[in-house]
Amino acid sequence: MKKFLLVLFLTFTAAFTPLAAKVAVNAISPLSLAFIRFGAATLLLLAVFKFKKLSFRIDKEDFRLFLFLGILVIPVNQFCFLEGLKYSEASHSGIIYACTPLIIYLFSVRLKNEVFNPGKLLTISFTILGIVIIFYENAVSPKKSGVNYLLGDTLLFFAVFSWSLYLAFSEKMVRKYGALKTQTVSFFIGIILFIPVFMYDSDNLSFDKVNLYVILSYLHLTVLVAFGSYFLYSYSTKIIKTSTLTTMTNMSPVITILFSWLLLKEKLSYFFIIGAAVTMIGVIFTQTIRDDKVSDVKKA
Repeated sequence: MKKFLLVLFLTFTAAFTPLAAKVAVNAISPLSLAFIRFGAATLLLLAVFKFKKLSFRIDKEDFRLFLFLGILVIPVNQFCFLEGLKYSEASHSGIIYACTPLIIYLFSVRLKNEVFNPGKLLTISFTILGIVIIFYENAVSPKKSGVNYLLGDTLLFFAVFSWSLYLAFSEKMVRKYGALKTQTVSFFIGIILFIPVFMYDSDNLSFDKVNLYVILSYLHLTVLVAFGSYFLYSYSTKIIKTSTLTTMTNMSPVITILFSWLLLKEKLSYFFIIGAAVTMIGVIFTQTIRDDKVSDVKKA
């Protein structure tokens, strides 16, 4: 029962993140939202970090990598994610973010953390085809005032790309320093680098449109996602097989699409539905194929 509730919680947390972000960016400037969201999450991480009496000391040769991780996880990722949602839809974000495991896999192969599996080539192609279908519709769809799906989805893709890059490159640091230290140091560097962006955007920061839904959305994005992800995923992988967890949480994009339609009244075109279906087939099939870790094979 505990496992079921945990998977259910993780699935719905991931599913409602694009919806919460869409509600929040409609009331608060995306750049300012990124700062106050991750600023609060970083403070919470620092509190836990101090409680556990951990040290910020890292080896000199890892400075550049942590700087790179900090740039990726907040300035790049949050700019692309929140600005992308401003011009696109929550349902689009759910589908594009479903590609995260695939991009991580390709980076892991490039970094030689995993060995390329030819069996995944076809399934990855399905995922790419689904995204192409969605982007094709965006390119030919009539333009609407204040809406630019092509720009929004392009930014969302780069958000997924930067997040996947962060996860792939942080794997080595997680093995060396642990997940909490890696995430805390990366977030701290990232939020410091984001201060000039926040100062530039401060004139656009207004709370006039903030209501109960916006506050709940902010708490979801900050406490449950940005801060809670470390604790949730660290704990879940101890009691649930990673393959099982990944398969179950594949339902997140479907739930995102459903509630985007129900709550946000987003219109789901035939192109989008077909593209989403093809993408999800690729994602699910790719994750059912056994991965070969570098440590499991003979190295040259």
